[in-house]
Amino acid sequence: MNLLAIKQRIALAIYRKLKTVKAVGNQYEVDRIINQFASVGSNCHLLCDNNYLIVGGKYIKIGDNFSVGRCLRIEAIDNYALNNYLPQIIIGNNVRLEDFCHIGCIEKVTIGNNVLIASKVFIADHFHGSITKNDIDVPPAKRSLSSRPVHIGDNVWIGDNVTILPGVILGNNVIVGANAVVTHSFPSNSVLAGCPARIIKTLG
Repeated sequence: MNLLAIKQRIALAIYRKLKTVKAVGNQYEVDRIINQFASVGSNCHLLCDNNYLIVGGKYIKIGDNFSVGRCLRIEAIDNYALNNYLPQIIIGNNVRLEDFCHIGCIEKVTIGNNVLIASKVFIADHFHGSITKNDIDVPPAKRSLSSRPVHIGDNVWIGDNVTILPGVILGNNVIVGANAVVTHSFPSNSVLAGCPARIIKTLG
């Protein structure tokens, strides 16, 4: 065994002592997933069903007590159609994502602390094109990406099948009802529903 291999084994042993990463699956699969991210906090729970799609893990930071269900798709895209990007996905502490969630980013997506995200939720900070008549003659897949950062505050609860579009800022303590399409920002303590989403109640 060479010196590099010995150092890697020591580093991995220290890593496992410092962090508790629980998973349904073998340790090799846990390490394969964890090692893709820029950083991961302690006490994380991963469901290792070989159906995670992780793109640009080096741009993704995850806090403590993160847990996720099946078929996570999380993409920090740094190159598309010959254009380069500097994406950042930052997930806070005590965040739970249920099954089939999809997060796409070319600029910045931040999720605060104590956030619960139900199944089949889509969050993106970018569009194909500028959504103007200038792009009509360009096939969607060939349009340049346009973006605006997305921020989800603390203590937010997002229901099943919700879509959160570029530029959306959700304040703290927001509840988003199932099947809502969130097209613009909302203040803290709001309860949202509908397509497009609107405030149906204010908490407090």
